[in-house]
Amino acid sequence: DESLPFYLSLMEHLAQHGCRVASPLRTVNGDLFEHFGSKPCILCGYLPGEDGRRVSQKGCASMGETLARMHLAVSDFRLSLDNPRGLVWWIKTIPVILPRIPESLRPDLAHELQAQIALQGSPDWKSLPAGACHCDLFRNNAKLADVGTAQERVTGVFDFFFAGCVPFVYDLAVTMNDWCSDPATGAFRPELTSAFLSAYNAVRPLSGLERKMWRGALCAAAFRFWVSRLTDFYMPREAELLHPLDPEEFHRVLRDRQTCALPWPEGEGL
Repeated sequence: DESLPFYLSLMEHLAQHGCRVASPLRTVNGDLFEHFGSKPCILCGYLPGEDGRRVSQKGCASMGETLARMHLAVSDFRLSLDNPRGLVWWIKTIPVILPRIPESLRPDLAHELQAQIALQGSPDWKSLPAGACHCDLFRNNAKLADVGTAQERVTGVFDFFFAGCVPFVYDLAVTMNDWCSDPATGAFRPELTSAFLSAYNAVRPLSGLERKMWRGALCAAAFRFWVSRLTDFYMPREAELLHPLDPEEFHRVLRDRQTCALPWPEGEGL
């Protein structure tokens, strides 16, 4: 995969800058990966702890701090790669899946696509602080230690294989849409959003432009996973490890983000 050097270099760069990530181990020849048969083979450092499926305020605060440090650390990362599941992919994929999905879903899909084309083509969106980001930092892509105690913390993040260069506020939205939402309703859980945003903002203060783009970023992040889950569900691929997830979960999140009261760090008004 020609994108593999980007992913692995990003992981190594973040680790070298003190971020809690799974870092690739270089080979005796100094390479980031070898080939085993026709497939690339990678070894990474061990991350202790359990996955982040059990969410708490402590865990969200630790993830917020961790994510902010990752965003600061890429200021001098020179490699670039477009978001592999961003606007270009949506424009290409949606016409293919549209005839296969229930007719009742098509208006919402078409509406949000047009909204995102307008948003992401705007000067404000293009001016957002941006850099190389994880873009898929769900709870199952992080490890936490001392879960359920006052010392609960993120010990590391992994699975960078959807990483790309995006606005930081979009990566924040992707992460919070998973860590801080009620799966049954799609709505934010206020105690989790407050913990996450406060910890993030304490390390990397959010800008006025990011406040302005916050709803659009949250909708973009929800839309990304609704489209990919619709694709996996209605056009399944042959893959041993692929188990299609319920697309409706992120449809609920998207509908909530379009109209909900927006969380923001305490004392920082929208």
